[in-house]
Amino acid sequence: MRLLQLNLRSLLLYSLVLVLISIPLSLFSIRLILNKEVDESITEQSDQFLEHIKGFEYLDDLETDLKVLDQLSSNIDIKPSVEQFIPKRYETVILYDSVENEQKPFRQLSSSVDIKGKSYILTVRMSLVENDELVIAIGSVQVAISIMLTIGLLLLNRSLSKKLWKPFYKTLDQLKAYELDKNESIPVEKSDVIEFDDLNKTVSSLTKRNREVFLQQKEFIENASHELQTPIAIFQSKLDELMQSPALARREAQTIMELEATAQRMARLNKNLLLLSKIENEQFLNTENIDLSHLINSQLSVLKPMAQLENINIVTSIQSVHLKTNPTLIEVLLTNLFHNAIRYSPKNEEIRISLNDHTLIVSNKGRPLKMDVSKMTNRFAKESTDASSTGLGLAIVRKICDRYSYDLRYAYADQSHNFTINF
Repeated sequence: MRLLQLNLRSLLLYSLVLVLISIPLSLFSIRLILNKEVDESITEQSDQFLEHIKGFEYLDDLETDLKVLDQLSSNIDIKPSVEQFIPKRYETVILYDSVENEQKPFRQLSSSVDIKGKSYILTVRMSLVENDELVIAIGSVQVAISIMLTIGLLLLNRSLSKKLWKPFYKTLDQLKAYELDKNESIPVEKSDVIEFDDLNKTVSSLTKRNREVFLQQKEFIENASHELQTPIAIFQSKLDELMQSPALARREAQTIMELEATAQRMARLNKNLLLLSKIENEQFLNTENIDLSHLINSQLSVLKPMAQLENINIVTSIQSVHLKTNPTLIEVLLTNLFHNAIRYSPKNEEIRISLNDHTLIVSNKGRPLKMDVSKMTNRFAKESTDASSTGLGLAIVRKICDRYSYDLRYAYADQSHNFTINF
């Protein structure tokens, strides 16, 4: 079945417009037909009256008889005319009905007639009340049919739209829920609509190719990170041996120290990439009930000496909060978050850490960010020129939060960077 080229709603609108236009047109046509029939009837009455009068033209007092006829018949009037000739004229007039005591519509024929050499105006009329009632009845029926037709078209449109667009909305929902690192390709479902069938095949093929590329890239990063561990370790050990050489000159020692710092950064970068790959591969499946407050205090005890070197004071307000999660990932999350606050906090300032009601807030002073805040947690996104920074700390925090559906938010207020995690 081909998808209709014309939108059903447009078709419904056009149908309603045609129905609304057809009602007055049909009533106008019916009115013309009825008036034509009435005109033929009063013309026949006029001809019969004239034939009847001709039979009495031999009477001497015909004019008196005509006056009497004019008084006796309410639908026929004959009066003398000063004009010699008046053409036939059909018209609709409103006249007072003394019997019904109300104004009523009439259709009348006025024409000039000659009786015994004198000119008269003959007027024959017929009531249109019954015709008006008939038109009103027909109009009422048409309005009722139009209302029922409109309701039927609306229900038909709703039913057809729901049936026709069901495959499309199903595919749309699958696309909204699709996650490249979790879901397989979207399955192809046969549809009666050829266009939707082609769309489903294209979407399924596209998601399948994207997932294959994603898995290849992830496998490459994991393998590369894993394979780099050994040469980096060897490189660091050789640098350590050179550092212990007694014949080492000062300039050479400075160069080796710079290489050592670079090697350590490479090791951290490799470790973080491997950690991200493991998180994406869901290798941290085991969960435990942990006391988050104890884990925070433990991490802060390790990081406080680094803060004290910069004369940074850490102020805490921590309540007991229990979570069922992977302790290793939570430890990594806290370490990266606290380390980030210490690294980017100015000297002689303070860092505030609070935990209550399953919400962790980490605040540190600092200048506003120049980079796009929405890209802060992207991989290798960093504003600092610090060579030791890998640009993966907040990316790991974001990945862990996404893994467990934690709500991570950032805000800058009162010259402070505020990270909030709602567990």
